[in-house]
Amino acid sequence: METVRGGYIRLAFLFLTVALVSAVAVACGSSSDESTGGSASGVGAAPEKPAASGFQKVRPTDHLYSVDEVDTAGFKQSKEYDVAGLNQATAAIYGFYGLDPYSRQEYEIRFYKSHADAVQYGVPLAEESVGETAKLTEEEATWDEGLRERRECQGNVRGSHHIGKCLFAKHYDFAVLGNMVVLCQGHDVAESDNNCEQLFKILPKP
Repeated sequence: METVRGGYIRLAFLFLTVALVSAVAVACGSSSDESTGGSASGVGAAPEKPAASGFQKVRPTDHLYSVDEVDTAGFKQSKEYDVAGLNQATAAIYGFYGLDPYSRQEYEIRFYKSHADAVQYGVPLAEESVGETAKLTEEEATWDEGLRERRECQGNVRGSHHIGKCLFAKHYDFAVLGNMVVLCQGHDVAESDNNCEQLFKILPKP
């Protein structure tokens, strides 16, 4: 009887040990899941999103800016474009601004009859004119006036298939201020947004 009883005791001890080990494993797994925001293997975890820059892309105002007003504020106009084909636009200019006369940035400013028109008609055409997906050829662009000024050459880049071509976007972002849509020079969105802000600082505050 003692032998049988001893066997039962050893068997119970074995079951208790297995149960304790399993509980510890589950606890460790739960801790790993919580630290990664998903499963222990990391599968299905949501990618971390970059913080918002705070740049206000669309700025409503009833003030109607004019070409003369922008020029008077300190913008150096270089060209005035024919707006035929630029849906609902009243004018479009290209030029420069910068506190340092030897380091000015390039801008394209499109004027509309109202802020509502600038958003409705101006934004879609501005979106196709900026960034890595910009349409910079006559075959692609909806409005091909000023294409040369929207393009930038980046030749002699080792390994680049764009060597010798001027098909890089000069403006990486744009903003809407009242009745204006402004394309701002920059090599990335952050730089373009900063250059937009610099120009807006000199314009009349509605």
